[in-house]
Amino acid sequence: MNGTVRIGILGGGGILGAHAAGFQPLADGCRVVAVAEPDAARHARIRELLGPDVELAGDYPEVLDRDDVDAVDILLPHDLHLPATVAAAAAGKPVLVEKVMARNIYECDRMIEACQAAGVSLTVCHDRRYNGDWIALKEIVDSGVLGEILHWRLLHTQNVAPVASGRGKHWIADYDRLGGGAIMSCLTHQIDALRWYEGPVAAVTCMHKTVPERMEGESVGAVLAQMESGAMAELSISWITRSNTAASGLWYELNHVTGTRGEAYYSAGKGTFLLTYDAPAVDLPVGFESQASPVGMAFRQVVSDGVPGHVGCIREWVNHLRGRPADIRTSGLEARGTVEVAEAAYRSVETGRTVPLPIDPIPWRSS
Repeated sequence: MNGTVRIGILGGGGILGAHAAGFQPLADGCRVVAVAEPDAARHARIRELLGPDVELAGDYPEVLDRDDVDAVDILLPHDLHLPATVAAAAAGKPVLVEKVMARNIYECDRMIEACQAAGVSLTVCHDRRYNGDWIALKEIVDSGVLGEILHWRLLHTQNVAPVASGRGKHWIADYDRLGGGAIMSCLTHQIDALRWYEGPVAAVTCMHKTVPERMEGESVGAVLAQMESGAMAELSISWITRSNTAASGLWYELNHVTGTRGEAYYSAGKGTFLLTYDAPAVDLPVGFESQASPVGMAFRQVVSDGVPGHVGCIREWVNHLRGRPADIRTSGLEARGTVEVAEAAYRSVETGRTVPLPIDPIPWRSS
């Protein structure tokens, strides 16, 4: 695309703030011209985030029909990712869709097929792959400084209790709209990062707990994964804790990796840290905070560029749309693999067994 890329956004809910922050620094190369949002109570916030000139539509087909929209950013509930992507592809518009890509791999496949048939690109905003601190951990692992990777631990903690609005049950509380529960909605951050850091998952075992008064899907989940590399991984999510926001509380997200020669971790709000067992003088792939060398065995903080994930992802997507060099790490085909691991985890709960990958696609239960 030549000149300024004109963006249409489908959906004006809470995640719009993170996407708006990604578009704001790119005003010389892109412009959000229209947003589809049927809830008029959100319109003032949309204009506050995107400017007074952005046009508002009551439903997403109105935005897709506009000749002045070159590409679309889909921020709709998960059950609408498939129909909105198919419609966007039919309209000839490249797609960026907020994670999670879809409710299962059957829907992912339909999205990929529609975009391939239309000759438009499909990118998924799995923002952690574009976050500076998460990238630093990736660089540490890829450098080999940790030796053979033995174990991963990836944790996610929040307090998510969807509240019904005047329009009825919140979509996050609805199993069919969300595509399950906390595992599919947000542990997919950790699943996607694990696949990015360590490679393919060979098999998963899962257990989860539902709290019916909060939501239909699970609020707590734990996944044990065997990696094709031979490493083991533990992934867990809790949507019933407030510890991540409490004074002196625990983490929101924690990624910890152990190898034969060292360890490294990322902790939300703190950064990324590295401990090497055998040689403080080892060549390192990334810089360190300018501070005195720690005495004895200690973790050292890794310097990153600090770019938030949504900002980095949207920057690369707009570069791609403009025909400039772009590092797209989360194509639709790549993001499908993350949905597959989450779906396999649900099948493990249903069968009470370990589920090997790959799994066969099946339509969503309400299809």
